[in-house]
Amino acid sequence: MGDEQEVDTQKVKQATRTAVERGENIRSDIRDVTLKALSEGHLDTKKIRQVIRAVLEGASIGAEDKGALVKDALAETMAGMDEALAKSAEASKLAIEETAGRVKDFSSHDLKQAADDLLTLEELFFETVRDVTKDTNAMVKETLSDLVKHAQQSGTSVGKTSSDAVTTLNQKLGNTLKDTVFASTNATLEVSAHIANAAAGVLEGIADKLQSESKKLDKE
Repeated sequence: MGDEQEVDTQKVKQATRTAVERGENIRSDIRDVTLKALSEGHLDTKKIRQVIRAVLEGASIGAEDKGALVKDALAETMAGMDEALAKSAEASKLAIEETAGRVKDFSSHDLKQAADDLLTLEELFFETVRDVTKDTNAMVKETLSDLVKHAQQSGTSVGKTSSDAVTTLNQKLGNTLKDTVFASTNATLEVSAHIANAAAGVLEGIADKLQSESKKLDKE
């Protein structure tokens, strides 16, 4: 992946901490920061995990002095991340469809793996949140734990979007994929890189559009 870039975690943490401390439009601010970080360079599960962690670590620090407002602040943070992750699932779906049409030397296994990865996004979200709570204060930890439990029971945008995306991909690509089960290592890497970079490009367009809409609302 020649275009691969590391996440600037300190920049992300500072941006989300500031958003939560400011306390205005937390959800949209967190969404925009998350989308921007996810769309830079490439998009894969490793990067998604890094971004979720950085966003939540910054937001948790910003929420520590919120007192009675900590729950609302963190609920808005979780909602903003959920929305951004749902958009990333949409971008990955489009990237997989585009890759299936352009990459010639691939196997059904390669693209199916990419599609199946979408189904892990919600649990990756929950798992990373639970991991971050280990280093937060008692109030933040309890609040985030409660928010994860609630989200697991009621469902998330990223969970629904991912599930719908995989259903659509299976329907669309089921009759077009090659029957081969394995491709060469280079071909597999090519498919993975193509999807990761294409998804980031799609997501960048989504992020720019949403950020533009947020700025218009701020001015009104």
